[in-house]
Amino acid sequence: MRSRLNFSKALILMVTLSVLQTIGLIIIVVLEVARKGHMMAAERLYMLPLLLLISLAGTVVVVSLIHPMLYLMQRLRQAEDSLKDIAGLNKTLKAQRHDFMNHLQVVFSLIEFGEFAEAKAYIEKEYENVEKVSGILKTESPAINAILQAKRQMCQSRGIDVEMDIRSALSELPVPAWEFCRVLGNIIDNAIHALAHKDGEKILSISIFEDLQYYRFKIKNNGPTIDKAFHEKIFDAGFSLSENGDGMGLAICRKILCAYGGSISVESDEAKTVFTGMVPRKSPARRAHSEDENDNWSI
Repeated sequence: MRSRLNFSKALILMVTLSVLQTIGLIIIVVLEVARKGHMMAAERLYMLPLLLLISLAGTVVVVSLIHPMLYLMQRLRQAEDSLKDIAGLNKTLKAQRHDFMNHLQVVFSLIEFGEFAEAKAYIEKEYENVEKVSGILKTESPAINAILQAKRQMCQSRGIDVEMDIRSALSELPVPAWEFCRVLGNIIDNAIHALAHKDGEKILSISIFEDLQYYRFKIKNNGPTIDKAFHEKIFDAGFSLSENGDGMGLAICRKILCAYGGSISVESDEAKTVFTGMVPRKSPARRAHSEDENDNWSI
């Protein structure tokens, strides 16, 4: 994947050039007036301030573009992350497809030689591997499927057992997929970090389901207990239980969910820590508004 577009540098350059241009025109106006004063023709005397006003207007326009440019930059970065996750998921599916014929040949040979018990055991083992991937392909969002697969692989590389229970297609999810990926990604990353130094069995459970009114998720791990005094503080921006954390991940999760009428909470004891989130199903009115918003910021 190509390197990310550095909009921040481009934006800083635009603002710097506009400011330098304005300063330059101010200097020119001051020098011209000081040097020629009343000897300047009236038309020329009025042109310099006019150029100065035009330059100032350009600077104001550039500055007003800072917020949407930063927003677009954020969207592009998250889109690149999603594409990277989707590429990883696609690679896994291609590998499974490539191995499918080999598995069939092995099973056929075992059956041909009458090794039915071996054939059954082989099929069960491979089915378990396929089920791990197919179990996350139940949502209608490729980005959400991809980030779940990416986090599952990350857990496996760290010796964490992952249990996934996806029972919703999230077909009317009001939260844009890229934002919901941020919510899931931040919470899962926190769970992985909590399990990093745990001895013994490490378990991470991810459930996504729905009822008539809400989409819900539960992300559970058997890591260290979070003291009850911190159950609300951990969602505050800048507060972190980790020395290396910036304290923004869970604050971002709450901000995103609350923006769409949802909520997030945590429960923790010696056996488990569970983050529970919910967001209302999208109504027709909200769906239309969300689609209009996505059209306005299409990439």
